[in-house]
Amino acid sequence: GEGNIGDEPLFLDPTSGDYHLGPGSPCIDAADNNAVPVGNTTDLDGDPRFIDDPATTDTGNGAPPIVDMGAYEFQLPCPTDLNGDGVVNVLDLIDLLLCFGLPDTPPCDSGQDINADGTVNVLDLIDVLLAFGAACP
Repeated sequence: GEGNIGDEPLFLDPTSGDYHLGPGSPCIDAADNNAVPVGNTTDLDGDPRFIDDPATTDTGNGAPPIVDMGAYEFQLPCPTDLNGDGVVNVLDLIDLLLCFGLPDTPPCDSGQDINADGTVNVLDLIDVLLAFGAACP
């Protein structure tokens, strides 16, 4: 029906009951933001619900970041790697600083609010600095 897809969801390990979305899942950034109850900001694990995967084209409905299909939001393997180049470096720091002090709304809604508290602030900066120089999987 409407709002469903027929593609393989690419769960991490469904035979063992792990229905988290794997990288490249067509369910990532593919749901309807308007269908999420107001105030529901976390997934079944308690992780942030609205995470934009820069490697995935948004196919869902609403303003980015688009919520994922299913009970679990795809969590970026390295949330401090804001540009997705595989390492936390000065480019990620610049990306964060350009949005510093701003709310998690366009154009600052692509992961800069690392802790998902609604604002790009010193707590997000600390996360980037703590991971600075780290390679990401």
